[in-house]
Amino acid sequence: MTTAHEAPTEVAADNELVKASLAYHYQDAPGLLSICSDADRWVGRRFTTDEIGIAAAARYVADLDTRRPKGIYAQVTTLREHPAKGRGGKDLAHALTWLWADGDYGTIGHKPGPDEMPAPLDADHVREIVGASGLPEPSGWVDTGGGCNPVWTLAETYVITSDEDRAAVEHTTSALQAILGAAAYQHGCSWDTQVGNLDRLMRVPGTVNRKNGTARPSSSFPGTGDVIDFATMRETIARLEPDARRTLEKAAAEKRSRQDERTGRTTPPPRVPRPTGFPRSTGTGVFDILAAHLTFRDVLEPEGWTYRGTNADGREKWLRPAGTEGSADSDYSLVCDDHVAVNWSERSGLPVGQQPGGKKLTIPTLWAHLHYGGNEREATLDVLRAAFDQDAAPPARRLPAPVLAEIRRNCRPPAAPRAEAPSDDMWGPDEEEPADHPDVDDDTTSTQRPGLLPDTFWNARPVFQHIRQAAHSQGCSGDTVLYSTLARLSGMVSHHIRAVTGIGGRASLNIFAAMVGTSGAGKSISAGCVRDLMHAADDDFRDGLPIGSGEGIAETFMGAVEEPTGEIHQKGPYKGDPVMAKVRKQVRHNAFFYVDEGQTMAKLGERSGSILGETLRRAAIGEALGQTNASEERTRYIAPGSYSLGLLAGFQPSIATVLLADAHTGTPQRFFWGWADDPTIPDTPPAWPGPIEPHPGRMRPDAPVDIDFPASIKQMLWRERVARGRGELEVSELDGHANLMKVKLAALFALLDGGRLNATEEDWQLAEVVWKSSCAVRDSLVRRAEREAALAKQQQTDAKVELELRSHVAKKGADLALERVARLVHRHAAQVGGITYGGLKKALASRDRVIAEKAVALAVARDWVFEEGDRICVKAD
Repeated sequence: MTTAHEAPTEVAADNELVKASLAYHYQDAPGLLSICSDADRWVGRRFTTDEIGIAAAARYVADLDTRRPKGIYAQVTTLREHPAKGRGGKDLAHALTWLWADGDYGTIGHKPGPDEMPAPLDADHVREIVGASGLPEPSGWVDTGGGCNPVWTLAETYVITSDEDRAAVEHTTSALQAILGAAAYQHGCSWDTQVGNLDRLMRVPGTVNRKNGTARPSSSFPGTGDVIDFATMRETIARLEPDARRTLEKAAAEKRSRQDERTGRTTPPPRVPRPTGFPRSTGTGVFDILAAHLTFRDVLEPEGWTYRGTNADGREKWLRPAGTEGSADSDYSLVCDDHVAVNWSERSGLPVGQQPGGKKLTIPTLWAHLHYGGNEREATLDVLRAAFDQDAAPPARRLPAPVLAEIRRNCRPPAAPRAEAPSDDMWGPDEEEPADHPDVDDDTTSTQRPGLLPDTFWNARPVFQHIRQAAHSQGCSGDTVLYSTLARLSGMVSHHIRAVTGIGGRASLNIFAAMVGTSGAGKSISAGCVRDLMHAADDDFRDGLPIGSGEGIAETFMGAVEEPTGEIHQKGPYKGDPVMAKVRKQVRHNAFFYVDEGQTMAKLGERSGSILGETLRRAAIGEALGQTNASEERTRYIAPGSYSLGLLAGFQPSIATVLLADAHTGTPQRFFWGWADDPTIPDTPPAWPGPIEPHPGRMRPDAPVDIDFPASIKQMLWRERVARGRGELEVSELDGHANLMKVKLAALFALLDGGRLNATEEDWQLAEVVWKSSCAVRDSLVRRAEREAALAKQQQTDAKVELELRSHVAKKGADLALERVARLVHRHAAQVGGITYGGLKKALASRDRVIAEKAVALAVARDWVFEEGDRICVKAD
C-alpha cells in the first residue's frame, strides 16, 4: 500500500510475458505479426514470426510502453504481406492460430448505454457465461485489466487460401461472438458481439491497460491447456449459431422497446417480407437511383453526423450526433467507402458491426434505417409518393429534386396513397468505441482542429508561453510563430553546434517549416513577428531571403575575398608585400529563407533543369551545396557542416498538397507542418512580451560543440535504426526522417531553455508532441489531396458515364424507332401487289421517312418482306 510519503510505483509492461505470449500464439506461423498502439497512431509495425522477429516485436512493445500508451495490441491473425498503407485490413488476414472473445466486465473502461443490459459483474461471471454457452472450455484466459477474454488455441495453424475461405472463417469467428452474446443475455448481461473481424486487435498479455487514466497490468492464466481442432470447433459453432441468432434478435427487440419507452417514440411497423412477385431490381429502381445520385455525406450530414477525416484504409470516418446522454467519447462511430458503411456505435440506432450479404448498410439502406427504422419497403413507397407529388413524410420530400425527377422518369407511381406517415425520427443515439481503434487518443477535444499544438505543450516552459503571447499580441497563430522561430533560429545558430546521438555523425539543426492557411490567415505577419521576437546576431546573417533557385541558395554563402597568391611585389609602393588576388569562396555561414507563397517555390522546382528540390533536400541535413562548372565565377562549393540554414514557407492548402505529392523524392519529409489559423487567439490582445534575450542564436563558438542526448534516447534510436537495417521494421514514406526531425527539435528546445548543451528526455517528449502535431497537419493535407483526386476522378468517370448513357439512350431510342418503322413497312407491304418506295414514304409519317430505307433493309433482314424491282412485297407462306 502506498503511504503519503511514498511515490506510487509506475506500472510497466512485463517484457518476458509479452515475448512468451507472442511466441506462444504466433511463432513460426505463416505471414507477418502486426503490433500497433495509440502511441504509434495505429499505423503499427509488422514483424516476421521466426525467433528473431518475435524478439523484435517484443522490443517494439517495450519501446511503445515507455511512451505510456493506453494500450498495445496484436492483430489476431497474421498478415499475408506488408500493407501498402496503415496497419492493413482483413483482406490481408493470412493465418489463424487461435480463437478469441472480448469478456469485458464491471464498469472500469466500459460505458453501457441507457437501454443496454449491464456487463458481467466480474471475471467469475464471465467464466460462468462462457461455460454455459455450449462451446468447448477455453485453452486459456487473458486478463486485460478490465476484461477476462477466453482463448481457444488451435491444434494446427489454419492458413486462409482465398477470399471465399476468408469470408467463411470470419463467419465462424463472428458466430462465436454471437453464441457468447446469447449466453450473456440468458444471464442478464450484455456482451460485445462485434469483435469477430479478422483484423481485430487484442491487447497483448503483459502490457498495461492505461485506459481511463488508471494503469492496470494485463496477464494470462491457463484454462484447460488443451488445443482444439478447428474443424471440430466450426462444427460446434455451426450447430449453436441458429439458436444464438434468434436469441440476439429477441435481445435487440427488447432493447428497442426499452429505448422507445424511454424516448416516447413509436416503434416503426415491422418490415414486411417482399412477396414472391415483387419486381426485382433492373438497375433503375428507387434504391438504385438513390445509390447512384447520393453519397454517404448527403445522408449523414443532414442528420447531424460529423465528418472526421479518412481512415488508414481510405474509408471515411463519421461521428454520430450527440444524444441525451451527451456527445460521443470516441473519435468516430461509422466508417464507409463509396458503397458500404460499417457502424460501430451502439447508440446510433443503426445495425452494429459487419453485416452479412443482403443486409449491408449501403447509401439507400442507411437512409432507410435513419428515417424508416430499416423498413426498406416503406422507404421505397414513400420516395415514390414524394416523386409523384403524393402525401409523403419529410425525409422523402427533402430528397434533391434531380433525384425525384430521375425516379419519375424510371419508376411507376405507387398504387395508392399512404394511410399515415411513418416516424421520420430514428432510435435514440447510442455509442460504442469503433473496433478499428480499440482506444482513441483523447488528449484534445473533438472541437479542436487536428494538428494544433495542445495547451500542455505551451504550458511546459516559459519560453513557449513567451512565444505564444508574442504571437497572440499581433493576432497571429501561436503554432505559426513557434515554427517560424525554430526555422529562423536554426539558420541563425552557429554551424559549429550540432546534435550527436551516435547515429549518422553530427546532425545539423537546420529546420524547414511549412505554414498552411488560406490567403490572409496571417502567415506574412507571423514572419515579421519573429524578427521582432528574436533579434539577429550582429555578424553577416542573411535574414529572410527569398528563394530563386538551387544555385542561388549556395550563392548566398559565397563572396569574393582577397588572398595571397604566393608571389611578392618586386617594386613600387607595395614592394615586398604579398601579391593579393580576389577569390570566390564561402564567406558566411548563416542564412534564413522565407517564401511568402509556396506556389512560387513549387513552380521554380518544376522548371527544366532546376536543382532547387535537390538543393533543399541536401540543405535540410547540412550536406554539401553548390555546383562545379567550367568557369570559376560559376563554381560554388559549400562544404558539409559549414553552414546553418532555416526555411519558412507559406502554403495555401491546395498548393501544399502538390509538395506532399513529391514524397518519393524525400522533400516533404524534411518539413514541419503547421496551421496558420489559431482558434485560441483571445478577443483582447495581450501585451507584447518583448524580445527573447539572451537567445542561443548569438552563441558563436570557435570549435565544434555537441548537444548530447540521454542514453535511453540513444538506445531507442539505435534499436530502431538496427531494426530498419535488418528489414524487421518498415515505416511509411512520409515518416522516413521522423527520428532525425525530433532530434533537431529536442536540440533546439535545449538551446532555447537557457542555452543548455545537453538534451533531456523532457526535450524529447516535447519534440514528440510537436512531431505528432506536424504529422496530423500533414496527414490532413494528404487526405485532402486524396479526396480531391478521387473527386476529380469521379467527375471524369461521371462525365464519361453520362456521355455513354446519352449515347446508349440515343442509340436505344433510334433502334426502337427503326424497329417500329420496319413493322410499318411489313404492314404496308402486305397489300395486294406490295407497295412502291414512293407509296411507302407517302404512307409513313414525316418523322419516319428519313429512316424508311433503313427500315426496309431491317424488314428484309428479318425476312418479313422482299424487294422486287421498285416494289416491296410480303413473302407468301
